Amino acid sequence: MKKNHLYPMISILVILTFILTACTPAATKTPATLPTLELAATTAPTAEQKPTATTAPTKAPVAAAAVAPAGTFPIVKDKITLTVLLVQTNGVSDYVDNEFTKWLEEKTNIHLEFDIAPMAQAENRQKLNLVLASGKLPDIIMNFGIPLDQQQTLADQGLIIPMDDLIAKYGDEFNKVLKEFPQIKDIFTLSDGKMYSLPHINDCYHCSLSQKAWIYKPWLDKLGLKMPTTTDELEQVLLAFKTKDPNGNGKADEVPWSGAQTGSWHAALDQFIMNAFVYNSGLGTVNHMYVENGQVKMAYAQPGWKEGLIYLNKLYKEGLIDPQAFTNDMTMHKAIAENPDANIMGFTQAGWPGMFLDWMGKSNRWQEYVPVAPLKGPSGLQQSPMTPYGFGSTGAALISKTSKYPEAAYRLIDLMYSYEATMRSVYGRPGIEWEESKSGAESITGTGQPRYKVLVPWSEAEQSITWQQAAPTYRSTTFRLEWQEFNPADPLERYLYQWSKNIYAPYGKPEMEVPPLVFSSEQSKQLGTLSAALITFSDQMFASFVTGQADINTGWDQYLADLKTNGLDEFLKIYQAAYDLKFK
Repeated sequence: MKKNHLYPMISILVILTFILTACTPAATKTPATLPTLELAATTAPTAEQKPTATTAPTKAPVAAAAVAPAGTFPIVKDKITLTVLLVQTNGVSDYVDNEFTKWLEEKTNIHLEFDIAPMAQAENRQKLNLVLASGKLPDIIMNFGIPLDQQQTLADQGLIIPMDDLIAKYGDEFNKVLKEFPQIKDIFTLSDGKMYSLPHINDCYHCSLSQKAWIYKPWLDKLGLKMPTTTDELEQVLLAFKTKDPNGNGKADEVPWSGAQTGSWHAALDQFIMNAFVYNSGLGTVNHMYVENGQVKMAYAQPGWKEGLIYLNKLYKEGLIDPQAFTNDMTMHKAIAENPDANIMGFTQAGWPGMFLDWMGKSNRWQEYVPVAPLKGPSGLQQSPMTPYGFGSTGAALISKTSKYPEAAYRLIDLMYSYEATMRSVYGRPGIEWEESKSGAESITGTGQPRYKVLVPWSEAEQSITWQQAAPTYRSTTFRLEWQEFNPADPLERYLYQWSKNIYAPYGKPEMEVPPLVFSSEQSKQLGTLSAALITFSDQMFASFVTGQADINTGWDQYLADLKTNGLDEFLKIYQAAYDLKFK
């Protein structure tokens, strides 16, 4: 490797957290093992790492392009090319021959040349690091959800530019975002007081309460069982599912409780149940971290975590927890819930049923799994993680320092916040996938005058019409709940709203969520190193304790000591200092 590539390769950190902002995302849980940066990583990527869609290279003019004033189109008179490094999303088969891409290019007179990063988090972070280290940066970096601490590192290295002057001169649609969410500038700025990325605005109410659980109601009804309200009652229900042949096929094939460890959304075993023992959030920048009385804490180091592990180990010994739940991905999880013969899964956890079912699928099971309210634990604890910071996520779009056309790049991103661009990038073409609502139509909440009606149900089946939430959007609560027309043929959004409001919100604890925080470059480097070790160790020990490979009672003290060895105290100290700086 050339010497001038050495410093960026070593200093750019693996980005640890993919922030969930999608309406019904298939977001990946932070992997147990994160990629390490090695010089050998500059060799040709594997087939999985190679871009899945690119256009033919187009030479860019050397001279700066004249950019039209804010809000006027096309953006440039003479056509230019902008390169976009974009993370693949579920359901998009092609970004080049894509209806939204075509609309963007026609409206702006800007040709887009894509470099597509893999959807899997570990692989797309490796891709990003390789691109940054290469020195050949794209104009725009999009859909990586780069957290503030990592943005700080990139800004300190001069790899990305601040947006403030561009917003002041060319802001149009994003200015509307700032007017509705003025806290953006406080939350998403770096240590110099400037913004280096634009956020994805998706004020998704049900996403703020997305650590949900689901139970197969026909089995409850057949066995004459009530909905469980405590952890003890759940155990008794699962025992009945296992032993009383609720699917009636005469086989002991029931899987009382399953889940997915990767490639899904809040489907890991701990996400719902551990909240009956300790506050266990998966909604913030770092899984399991929370604030209590001004102190930053980690759930997996608390006494309640131990009690939860003892409970889960008991259920595992009783054969109530699927051993594959520790290794399943979303596809495997769905294969269990959508078993082609009799239903075999009784209970699970996920952000919405589409993570483990074919929503509105032929099996009709999407109507048969119902939400389970937060369970009361042995100590009386009953709670549901709820984030007040879910209106938007940082790091959705960044402009590189080497971009020849930063003004045009900003204007392109700004356009994506418009009503029409948001509708096209998320839902599709007007008159085909959605249409304007007629007077007198009913909204999702039943209040206000709807503005649009979705004609094609949400799906993650492959298509080349939208970008499936890969682009920054402007979806406020009004947009999502009052502007969207209720469609009885596709009741998903109303269901999600009602489930969240009526079943989970009464137990929400938004005050315990850790807000977005800013760190110095040195702190970011420390956090990157410490996080990788802590995630790997805590995930491994969770599985070992639950399955009995490690004894909880005799091994707990050593587990706590090993957390210290892996840097938990230092990790929390850094977060505490950043939290105190912001709030004390």
